[in-house]
Amino acid sequence: MSNADLIVSILQKEGVEFLAGYPNNRLFNSAATHSIRPIIARTERVAINMADAYTRMNNGKKFGVVAVQDGPGIEASFAAVAQAYGDNTPILMLPGAHQPAMQDYDPQFMASRSFRDITKLAGLINDPRTINRKFEHAFANLKNGKTGPVLLETAANLLWGKYPDETLPEYHVPKRHRSAADESDVIDVLDRLLAAKRPVLMVGHGVLYAEAWDELEVFAEFLQIPVMTSLLGKSAFPESHELSLGTAGRTLNKAVGHFANESDFILGIGTSFTINDFSARMPKGAVLGQITNEASDIGKCRPVVCGAVGDAKLVLQQLIALAKLRLGQAGQAKATATIAEIAQLKAEFKAEWDERLRCNDDGAISPYRVIHEMNTLFDKSKSVVTHDAGNPRDQIIPFYDVETPRGYLGWGKSTHLGSSLGMALGAKLARPDWLSVNFVGDAGFGMSGMDFETAVRAKLPIMTVLVNNHVMGGYDAYMPDANEKYKSSTLGGDYTGVAKALGGYAERVEKASDVRAALSRGIEQTQAGNPVLLEFMTREEPVLAMANKWGM
Repeated sequence: MSNADLIVSILQKEGVEFLAGYPNNRLFNSAATHSIRPIIARTERVAINMADAYTRMNNGKKFGVVAVQDGPGIEASFAAVAQAYGDNTPILMLPGAHQPAMQDYDPQFMASRSFRDITKLAGLINDPRTINRKFEHAFANLKNGKTGPVLLETAANLLWGKYPDETLPEYHVPKRHRSAADESDVIDVLDRLLAAKRPVLMVGHGVLYAEAWDELEVFAEFLQIPVMTSLLGKSAFPESHELSLGTAGRTLNKAVGHFANESDFILGIGTSFTINDFSARMPKGAVLGQITNEASDIGKCRPVVCGAVGDAKLVLQQLIALAKLRLGQAGQAKATATIAEIAQLKAEFKAEWDERLRCNDDGAISPYRVIHEMNTLFDKSKSVVTHDAGNPRDQIIPFYDVETPRGYLGWGKSTHLGSSLGMALGAKLARPDWLSVNFVGDAGFGMSGMDFETAVRAKLPIMTVLVNNHVMGGYDAYMPDANEKYKSSTLGGDYTGVAKALGGYAERVEKASDVRAALSRGIEQTQAGNPVLLEFMTREEPVLAMANKWGM
C-alpha cells in the first residue's frame, strides 16, 4: 500500500466524504480509488472556503478536508486558513511538503512552521511510521476543545512511496469528549440571571457546534429572557421567536441595540466575546457572564462577573435542571411587557427601513429590496444563505431572518472578499436538498468568480445573488482624491455574460419590480440542477443599520 493510500484509508475511517483542493497532490488519486470524491477548485482559497462551510453545516461532526501542493499550493492557502482560524472552524489541511533534504534551506516554505499562528495544530510527517499516530492526534484536536484548523504536511516523496512494513498499523479513531461545568459555577450563573432586572442572552457559535439550540430555546422560554446572537451564532435561535432580538453584527436592528444598552446582565453562551471590527462590541459598562468550552476565553477581552467552562449543551442542561429546582416546572411568568417591547422595537425598525426594503422606483435597484424579497420568498426550513464581505454583510444581517439552525452562515473576524462563493459550494455539499445562496457584491465576485465554473463542473447548483453597483461601496471615505482623479473605486464587467460562458444559468435584472420573479426563476433552475447567477443592477447604498451605535 502506498503511504497516500494509507492516509486516505484513515480519512475513510473518519467518515470523510470529499477531498477539496488543487493539485498536484498524490492524495487526490488515492481518494478517487477509495470512493472519496475529489473536488478540484480553480483556486486554493475557494476549496478551503468550501471545506469551512461544509464543516460548519455539519456542526463539526464531519470535517472538510483540503489537499494542496507543496510550495505554491500551500503558500496560496494562507489567507483562507487564517479566515477559518479567525472563525474557529475545524478543517483539516493536508499539503505536500518539500523532501526532507530540502526542508531546512531558505527560502523553502514549510507550512508546519509558518502556519502555527493560524492553526490549532500544525505538524510534519517525514516518516511513514508516524502517519497513524499523527492523524490520531490531528483528529483528536479537530473533535475536542476549542475548534480550529489543523494542518499536517507530508513530504511529497513520502506520499508517492510505499509503506515500508508488510503489516499496516491499526488506526484508532479518536473519540469526542465533552464536559459539563463545575456545579458551583452553574449556581453562580443562575443566581446572576435571576437577580438581574434586564438580563439578555448573547449566543455564539458554540451553541451551534454543541447542537444546543433546543436547550437554548427551552432555557430562554423558562426564564423569559431575550436572546440575541453573534454574527457567527446567527441561526442558533429562531429570529421569529417572540424573545428573539436579532443579530449583533457590525450592523444591527433597533431591538438588539436597545436591549443591550439597557441590560444589567448579559450572559454569553458559546461565545468568546472576542473584540473585532465586524461584530458588535458589548456596551461600555456592560456586566457580563460567560459560558464557553475554552477556559482561556473567560474574561479574555472584557471582564466577566461569572463564568462556566463546559460544552454549551451540557451546561444549558445543568442550568435548566437547576432552574426547575428553584422555580418549579412552570418557570418564570410570561414576560408580556418585555415581549411587547421587543415587538414594538422591531416594528419601528422595519417601518423606518420600509422605503428601502420595498423600493420600487424606476432607478437602480436598492440592495435592500433584493434582501427583502429573499427574506419573504425563501423557504427558511431548507435554505442556507451566506454573505460576502463589506456592504453585502452589513446590509443583509439585520434584515434576513433565520428560522433553522445553519440556515445562515455568518463569518467575519477576518473578512476576505469573494469567500461567499466557496461557502455556498460547501453548504450545498453538506445539504444537497437545500437552496444554497451567496449574497455578494461585484467587488467580491471579482475575487473568486471564475470558481462559478467549479459549481458547474462539480454539479453543485448554488445560487449567487450578485448586487452590482459598479463601485467598491463605501470607499469614497478612504480614498476621495484617488476616486475623484482616477476613479479608483469604479468597477466594470458583464458578470451575467461571464456566468453564462462558464456554463451556468444567469440573468441580469434592472427593475425592482422584476426582483422577486427573477429569484423564483433562479430557485427553479437550482432545483433543475443548474448553478445560477442573478445579477441585480443596484445603486450604491451608503446607509447602514447601526442602531443606536452601541458598544465601545
